[in-house]
Amino acid sequence: MHQPYYRSPGTGAFALPWARMHALKDYLDMVETLGRYPEIHQTFNLVPSLVEQLECYAAGDFVDVYWEHTLKPATELRPAERAFVVERMCEHPDHPRARSHPRYLELARKREAHASHGWEACARAFTTDELRDLQVWFNLAWFDPEVLESGALSGLVHHGRDFTEEDKLLLAEVQAHILSRTLPAYRAAAGRGQIEISTSPYYHPILPLLANSDSARIAAADTLLPPRRFAHPEDAAEQVRTAVAKHTEVFGQAPKGMWCSEQAVGEDVIPLLIDAGLKWTISDETVLARSLSGAAAPAVAGLSAPWTAGPGRDASSVGHDGLILEGPPSPATLASSSRLPPQVLYAPYRLEREEGRVAIVFRDHTLSDLIGFAYQSWAARDAAADLLHRLREIGAALFSAPRDPVDIPLVTIALDGENAWEYYPRDGRDFLEYLYEGLSADTSFRCVTISEHLSEAPPNRSLGWLHTGSWIGGDLRTWSGDRAHNSAWEALHQARDLAAFRRRVARQDGGPSGFETEGDLAESAWRHIMIAEGSDWFWWFGDHHHSDLDHIWDRDFRRHLQEVYRILGERVPERLFLPLLEQAPSTLPSRPQAELDPVIDGLVGIGPDGDGSEWDAAGYLAPDLPSTMQRAEGTQIRAVRFGWSRGRLCLLVVPGSSTLLAGLEIEVRVTRIEGGDNPVFSITLEEEGRAGVSCMECSGPAVEAEVAWREVVEISIPSAITGVAASELSGVVLRIGRSGLTEHVFHTAGLASLGWGEE
Repeated sequence: MHQPYYRSPGTGAFALPWARMHALKDYLDMVETLGRYPEIHQTFNLVPSLVEQLECYAAGDFVDVYWEHTLKPATELRPAERAFVVERMCEHPDHPRARSHPRYLELARKREAHASHGWEACARAFTTDELRDLQVWFNLAWFDPEVLESGALSGLVHHGRDFTEEDKLLLAEVQAHILSRTLPAYRAAAGRGQIEISTSPYYHPILPLLANSDSARIAAADTLLPPRRFAHPEDAAEQVRTAVAKHTEVFGQAPKGMWCSEQAVGEDVIPLLIDAGLKWTISDETVLARSLSGAAAPAVAGLSAPWTAGPGRDASSVGHDGLILEGPPSPATLASSSRLPPQVLYAPYRLEREEGRVAIVFRDHTLSDLIGFAYQSWAARDAAADLLHRLREIGAALFSAPRDPVDIPLVTIALDGENAWEYYPRDGRDFLEYLYEGLSADTSFRCVTISEHLSEAPPNRSLGWLHTGSWIGGDLRTWSGDRAHNSAWEALHQARDLAAFRRRVARQDGGPSGFETEGDLAESAWRHIMIAEGSDWFWWFGDHHHSDLDHIWDRDFRRHLQEVYRILGERVPERLFLPLLEQAPSTLPSRPQAELDPVIDGLVGIGPDGDGSEWDAAGYLAPDLPSTMQRAEGTQIRAVRFGWSRGRLCLLVVPGSSTLLAGLEIEVRVTRIEGGDNPVFSITLEEEGRAGVSCMECSGPAVEAEVAWREVVEISIPSAITGVAASELSGVVLRIGRSGLTEHVFHTAGLASLGWGEE
């Protein structure tokens, strides 16, 4: 069970709601469904950063941006908030959650029909009643099917439309009940011995890469490494150690096992687990195959992406290596497709090193991915029957082959505990019940936790070398090697060096210093480093995975690093205001087309030729893709333009509404081609069109800069103040925010030249 850490770096608000939403339909449901089959024992892995988020939700004292947009009366939604509801709080029409409910499907289709006009225009096509229905359905459709069919929410489902504001209160009540019961249900199931709860490194980092980023080349020799080697096994050890402590605090006993993030293991990881007192870990059969044959052995790719069965091609025809097989796989095929005999794969191993020992089990890649990606398109009963049939064939193959009589074969099926069910009918409940019934009825199967198996049948095989890789292809390419990956690793490295130094100094000095001790500040900054080390940011920075929210992962990763510098009182490096990911063509900056001659009065006047605006020839700064959520919370900025006027850098800020300009904070950074100190202008828009201006690293008094605001904000900065001639300027970054929080960033990154300045 894992979700990324969704809490905002600055405010602590949940910027994305998926930990809450999965709690409504997956976490409690899975452990309670299992409880109806007491003879089946199972291992659940809960990542500590998810546990922390669930605790926050259960306490009820949280701010979740999506939930705030749900609770706000539909009649009071501002245009940007209406846009947020239609953009973010509606499934695509082909998603089962929309298809399962006629009214939700109707709204989803309407959204799709108007989406090309832009989200605010799309929102204007919705009536207030439709927006309220969308607010309710976005949340309602996520609840567990049993709650929707016979529980407190069944009346809302039956009613279907024309919801009231009071209906939202029922949503809140049922949600709070589920959230408060989730973690206690796991602790209770562990207490009665039906489940084992294992843990993961606290913020879900890729441990081999934290210990040594060069380890990415063990499985993929052509990996492009970061500019500087990231080698901090002490960080990896802290992620493990704090995970064990959190698990012990929440569940009342220390974990015996650790599911290393993304099943990424290697020789550098083994001592971390041993030192933390852990007894077992888990990885993929691909890692076992490469451990036995050497790192250069071909990887067993398996089903590493979603796959849907179609006519003439069912999941039984897909082998471990992704090849299409003729007919159902035989036991021999199941073994040979991974190039491992069944008695080799279906057994635990000892990892004995100087530091001690830890056991490791390896999952069956095909069986795990059939549940994760293929069975969703099958009838639930047929899918469960197919899995049971495969298990029986594996058993037949194991007991017909020569083996040590003391061996008790262990077939390990391990996969994502929440996302797997997204496209299953009734959220996978029917499949699980058919599967559990079949396992309970067949005496040739015994379902155990990993620790139960290791206790009864300690591993009698030793693995002398553990390959460095993950469940995805047996390598680490998903989190290392692409351009954005390496930019992110370098930015993390720089911030980490600062935070680690300040933390070390604070621990050495001790004692209070001001309102907050230096130690408090250092620990607060360090926590942002730990969060930024998580794997989820790097998952989206690669060329392998993309989503509609890539820019949010990019932005929030950089925000965590920005917080490190702010907390420690250091200037935030300019590059942390610039996107790591390539920008879409429509968001790229553009150069000015001619010399400007604006009047700095806060109004866009007629140009000097009398036809058109005085800013028509200006270039555009590119936005750092602010989300609709940001615009709803703060001041919407429609555009920032720039140009040159007789050696002055001129900037135009166009707001969505001039009524929100007062109190706005604008920071203008200019960068030199040759490097060195870069001037930074800080501008605060005061009442009645006045502005306060200050400057760091300036050659002249800041008051020589002109700033005016009325309908727009106009800024003129003479090059004499900056000490940087226009021809020496390489970039401009403009940060806009309020009360110290950044709401927008605009920049010229990507322009080879800033245009007319060199003339």
